Amino acid sequence: METIDAADEASRQMAEKQQAGEEHTPKSAGLPASESAAVRIAVATRGGGKVNVHFGHANEFWIYDVSGQKTKLLEVRKVEAYCSGRTECSSPDDKKKIFDDTAAMLGDCQVLLCSGIGDSPRRKLLQKGIAALSGKGGIEELLLESVEFYKDLGI
Repeated sequence: METIDAADEASRQMAEKQQAGEEHTPKSAGLPASESAAVRIAVATRGGGKVNVHFGHANEFWIYDVSGQKTKLLEVRKVEAYCSGRTECSSPDDKKKIFDDTAAMLGDCQVLLCSGIGDSPRRKLLQKGIAALSGKGGIEELLLESVEFYKDLGI
């Protein structure tokens, strides 16, 4: 069974916010109960039923709704990858724009699931209300795991 790397930074930040008394309104707030039970998750994948793409290298994200033990693929969203390796990243200005565009495109998702992600993009996504989790393995299994982890964070 593949496991998700514990998003230590995300967990620490959420704990700090809770201790400071800061509130975070879940993106599902105000939705009917049938809709609020679902968690929307963006998955970085090249296909094959696997989570197998680093966030910075992703050219597309598969968007799922997960409710209980059911997963539903909603759509595939195309993006511009902002990095293809340590020496082949875009200029800082281009990289920021590409990141901002990607984060906006994922704005309705509560979770991002990818094979890896840097600390800076993970923090920036969390500030936008998206918990970025990293793991490798089967999409279906990791979708269900990530929902449980997300709910445990109390976001």
